[in-house]
Amino acid sequence: MRLFVSSDRVCGDRLTLEPSDAQHVSRVLRMQPGDEITVCCDNGRAYRCVLEEVGKKDAAARILSEEPFDNEPSVFVTVYAGLSKGDRFDYLIQKCVECGASHIVPFLSRYCVARPEEKDLEKKRQRFARIALEASKQCQRSRAVTVGEIVAFDRAAVMAAEADCDLILYEKENRQSLSAALRAAEGSGTYAVITGPEGGFSEDEIRLAVEAGASCVSIGSRILRCETAPVAAVCAIMYQTGNFDIGE
Repeated sequence: MRLFVSSDRVCGDRLTLEPSDAQHVSRVLRMQPGDEITVCCDNGRAYRCVLEEVGKKDAAARILSEEPFDNEPSVFVTVYAGLSKGDRFDYLIQKCVECGASHIVPFLSRYCVARPEEKDLEKKRQRFARIALEASKQCQRSRAVTVGEIVAFDRAAVMAAEADCDLILYEKENRQSLSAALRAAEGSGTYAVITGPEGGFSEDEIRLAVEAGASCVSIGSRILRCETAPVAAVCAIMYQTGNFDIGE
């Protein structure tokens, strides 16, 4: 069982779980004092612990051993993805987390079909964050993948430009492939991947992103669905940077 805590919940050889995790441990998993768990902390350590107190809203554990994180990618990948309808974005989050993305930023652009009201944006972001957290636990990430606030496309383009390698996937690009762009960016520590919603990008949006600093890339002749394209891009980055061990 792997959980996540902030460093302020660690004191000496003891730690306390987040309230939501304590509730999950007690009510869903029905764990008892004496059961062991693994807790990953934002201080860069992973703790093997034994539960000492388990209540309905709180739980405490004693640290048995600790070690540095050992299964996070060597690069930090942020996925900027156009908001999609239905459960497509849920899938996008889950699979990007599993494949190695570290942060996900949803954005609203011209051809987004999903158009939540302003008052509902934060509620939707919190739901996305819970999905990312559960996916992080399921695939045994050492750090919980985070989800940023839902922003307008122009802001996402500016944010993405802060990465060492900033890429925007565009189905009409015919000059530069994703693999060529990744080879050219060898040695980068941070990557940004910008992918569109169901309707793709407008030419004005592509122009805006490129002016902000993005490299426009193609991922092949086939058109991938909006929830598939970012997953493929993250996998390509992980492979190119040596973060996928697929054997010989």
